[in-house]
Amino acid sequence: MQTRPPFPVVITTNCARFRLGADGKAAYDGPWRSPVPPLARGYWMDFAWFGIEHHHIVIGRGMERLWRSHDAYRGTHADDLGRIAIGRAGLAFSYFGGRRAGLYVAQYGGPEHRVARGEWPLAFTSGKLVTQSNRGAVVLRGLHGRRLRVLARRASDLQVDPKSRIVLFRARGRLFAYDGGGVRELASLRKLGLTAKFLTMEPLGRLVALHDQRQLIVLDHDGRVVARTPLPRRPMRADGVSSAVVANAAATAVAFTATSGNTAYGSRGRETVYVLRAGERRARPVLSEALRFKVCERMSDLAWHGRHLLYSDVELHAAVVDVSGRASPVELGPVIARLPGLKRDGRFDVAWA
Repeated sequence: MQTRPPFPVVITTNCARFRLGADGKAAYDGPWRSPVPPLARGYWMDFAWFGIEHHHIVIGRGMERLWRSHDAYRGTHADDLGRIAIGRAGLAFSYFGGRRAGLYVAQYGGPEHRVARGEWPLAFTSGKLVTQSNRGAVVLRGLHGRRLRVLARRASDLQVDPKSRIVLFRARGRLFAYDGGGVRELASLRKLGLTAKFLTMEPLGRLVALHDQRQLIVLDHDGRVVARTPLPRRPMRADGVSSAVVANAAATAVAFTATSGNTAYGSRGRETVYVLRAGERRARPVLSEALRFKVCERMSDLAWHGRHLLYSDVELHAAVVDVSGRASPVELGPVIARLPGLKRDGRFDVAWA
């Protein structure tokens, strides 16, 4: 079995990082380190975090502290803080000091100001703050929190693209986007044939992926259909798309995984990696793994590198797939299983070096 990836990958276990080179040998790459400081009580995928220090709220990103509250919040717990949004000139956060969350804004180095109740921040886009109210309204505010206008009276499935900072949301059976200039309608879910009840929406940089239980559709930011595919039938109730949809760097293809035989009770089945290219109407399988599914927190990860995909799951499987079909998949599981610090329910992560 080939265990030599075309490019080096980094494998993280509970205690250390290891670099697996193109020669198939794993070398120690240093101890495991948290991407955020010990002060952080919680953080998101972009490593934005919040913490509490001597009753003061601290907000940062990565290992950098960006701001510390002027006021003390005695008796504050991590659960009292909701969402945070970090912009170039300032930040915003929600704080549950009563029945409804308070929306606060602050400039870096300055004190915080409460500007509303019953709202929480989503993102800073083009120097403006987009928020959502507890009644579902999407609100646009200035940098200092002044309410400018309502973008939508009632919306759901709000998503922020981490690259473009475009805010996507669903309202009245339609998909909308706000890019700092104005709200644009991208598509009608009914015309696309999507079921709103089971809809999942994922921003992918220059693209948007939409899928329900029956099909997956990829749109561009003008609402044009880039590609679409039917999804595998659901033999078991927990089957379906089992990873985030990921786009390649050129935005010419997306990849995702789907399961077959997953009952969510430790069943046996398969997980398949699919690739869908622009213009195609049916996704192509490029890898299939036989699995005994974990009961909780079942999810798989995919990452592009040129024409290669790095696949990993929570059942200690990992592989590099050449989506062109020029080479056989490279299984990394046997190498990972021999690494120190690996536990079946412990830390396990694979990434391109």
